[in-house]
Amino acid sequence: MKVTDRITKIVVGGNEPDPFKYGGVYPPNVFLVNGKNKSVYIDTAHGKPEEIQKHLSIWESQGEPEIAGIILTHRHSDHIGGAQELSKRMEAPVISTSVEKIAIEKESSAKVSITPTDGEKLDLGETTLEFVHTPGHTMGSLCIYLEEDKVLFTGDNILGLGTTVISPDEGNMTSYIKSLQKMLDYDIEKICPGHGPEIETPIEKIHELIEHRHQREAQMLELITSGKDSMDDIFNTIYKDIHPGLHNTARRQIQAHINKLIEEKRIEQTGNIYGIVQ
Repeated sequence: MKVTDRITKIVVGGNEPDPFKYGGVYPPNVFLVNGKNKSVYIDTAHGKPEEIQKHLSIWESQGEPEIAGIILTHRHSDHIGGAQELSKRMEAPVISTSVEKIAIEKESSAKVSITPTDGEKLDLGETTLEFVHTPGHTMGSLCIYLEEDKVLFTGDNILGLGTTVISPDEGNMTSYIKSLQKMLDYDIEKICPGHGPEIETPIEKIHELIEHRHQREAQMLELITSGKDSMDDIFNTIYKDIHPGLHNTARRQIQAHINKLIEEKRIEQTGNIYGIVQ
């Protein structure tokens, strides 16, 4: 599917959201971005044979352009699974942040050979990509800004539907909100997310996500003040209607917010109980 003249979106699998995934996540999006001289892939999905075949067939249908890089937005398996095979078949280097390199190479057989710095640019010929370091969903998450089309590829930092998961073992809520604010520095007219449909009102969406996190913090502070001051209390109040399969994910979301509030010295923890810092 053509997103712009430069961008082809590739999705393999159902187009309906999965109700048992947090935020109802759609299948992973893969993007082929074409310049005058070279092209890149952004993410590679799971690496299933049918996905690889679809990626290769689209590449071949476009004349097998030289692939300057296979860019991985972050370490999760539904984004890096096809990296090794595509790298081999297209003779293309794999690109990620240095923070994600070890995890990507551990989780897949792909070898990351390029780790761009924040703000570094890649010229594809009349098509310029800027690498934007945006820690949050994972600490090495990467966005890619296509200057000529004013498009931001966000991986899982921004989804086409719902909100992303921030787990304390891989990400950080403070960093995530700062990354959202950093995105507002760019002239964006469209967001191409890691899952789901494109976002045609990107600035409004980013503000909405920041406000959602602030509202969640305010809600948690109010609960703690009222005496609902344990993880179970907060979870049972905020997430009482979600599917049991999502309980652990929801608790990690709460913990990510708790960690931020403790870092900011707005709450403190004694045993399993949280209290407002006076």
